[in-house]
Amino acid sequence: MDQVKSQFFTQGDVSISSYLLAHYRDLGMTNDEFLLYVQLKNQLEHAQNINLSTISHSTGWSTGQLNQIIDQLRTKNFINLISLRDESGKVTTSIDFSPLYVKIIETEGIYSHSTAGQRVESQGEVFVDTASQNDQPTRTDIFNLIEQEFGRPLSSIELQTVKDWFDIDHFRPDFIKAALQEAVMNNALSLRYIETILVAWQKKNYHSLNDIQTERKSRQQYKAANPETLPKVATDVDLYNLDLGNL
Repeated sequence: MDQVKSQFFTQGDVSISSYLLAHYRDLGMTNDEFLLYVQLKNQLEHAQNINLSTISHSTGWSTGQLNQIIDQLRTKNFINLISLRDESGKVTTSIDFSPLYVKIIETEGIYSHSTAGQRVESQGEVFVDTASQNDQPTRTDIFNLIEQEFGRPLSSIELQTVKDWFDIDHFRPDFIKAALQEAVMNNALSLRYIETILVAWQKKNYHSLNDIQTERKSRQQYKAANPETLPKVATDVDLYNLDLGNL
């Protein structure tokens, strides 16, 4: 017991910004990512190097899971991985948190995300929830929204897919958000479905959210004017005395 008390008082604390503690999810960090941030920061403040085995023991996550979360933090532009050479010439990997701190400083407003239920009740209205109506959602907003709707962190492959939407396909962030809303309303939460919607809008040469909203309204009006009808099926047929020759 004395040894535990001694370790408790001698191992020190880790400094965490109160602002970050209150707003890390608004910035796009998941709970798992924030916990790993705290673990990494603690090691850098006290040991000056990263030991994933120690973090694995503390969190119960495998080193593979830890590497995946680190990759998520890097993809979301919260951290940079840097290589250092110690006095003996051995190369080690450290983590630079300055991208996260820059993001905090540059954030002009906190984003409020509508729930899936609110979107369904509004019949697919495109919500504008950034600081002003002219703002585009950031990459972090998009990653955060997708993970919120999926109810889990994205895998490395999924993260790369979404990253390609920005870097290769050049899909507009507000279009990605609107396509995610479509997927939620249609109970088809998959990146493949979202990408299919985005490609369709791109082929239709849509330039604004008004184009998307006009299509939605047209589709809703069509469904209202042409309700789906089930074929009439006889329910008084004697299945044991069917004349198969006359079918």
